[in-house]
Amino acid sequence: MAAIFRILRRIEQWVLAWSILGITVLLVMNVFCRSLLGFSLAFAEEVSQFLIVAVTFVGLSHAAGCGRHIRMTAFYDQVPERWRRRLMIVISGTTSLLLLVVAAYSLRYIHTVYFLETRSPVLEVPLFWVYAVVPLGLVLGAAQYGLTAWRNATSPDGRVYLSYDRLDEYAPTGLETETQP
Repeated sequence: MAAIFRILRRIEQWVLAWSILGITVLLVMNVFCRSLLGFSLAFAEEVSQFLIVAVTFVGLSHAAGCGRHIRMTAFYDQVPERWRRRLMIVISGTTSLLLLVVAAYSLRYIHTVYFLETRSPVLEVPLFWVYAVVPLGLVLGAAQYGLTAWRNATSPDGRVYLSYDRLDEYAPTGLETETQP
C-alpha cells in the first residue's frame, strides 16, 4: 500500500506543479503583452481556466493525501479517544465512496459534453478533454481516502491517521506549559 500511496503522491505533485507553473507563465506573458505590447494573448485566460480545473480536482486528492483537507471536527473532537479511530474509518470510507459516486456523475457529464461536441471558444478544444481531469482527481481523492480508511483499520499501533502517513495530532500551542497566577 505504501507503494500505491507514493505513486499517487507523485502523480498529484507532477500535475499540480506543472499546472501552477503553466498558469503562472501564461498570466505573466499575458500581462507583459498587454502592458508593454498593447495586445492580450487570447488563449491565456482559456488555458488558465483549463489548468485551474486540474489544480482544483487533483489538489483535492493531494490535500487528502497530506491530511490537509478541510475537517469538520466539532463532533470528532467530542468523541472519546478510543472511538476516534473507528469514526475516522467511517468518515474516510464514506468520503471515498461519495467521491466515487461524484466521479461517476462527472463521467456522465463528460459523456454529455462529448455528445454535444462542445468546444472552447478561442482554441476550440473539445471540452470533454478539459473535463476529463475531474473524474481523475475525484478517483485519486477516493483512493487517498480509501487508503486512510485502510490504514486506520489495519494499523496495529492503535493511533488515528488523517491520511496514509499523517497522524492525527495537535501541535502544541505553547499555552499548555503556562501557569495561571
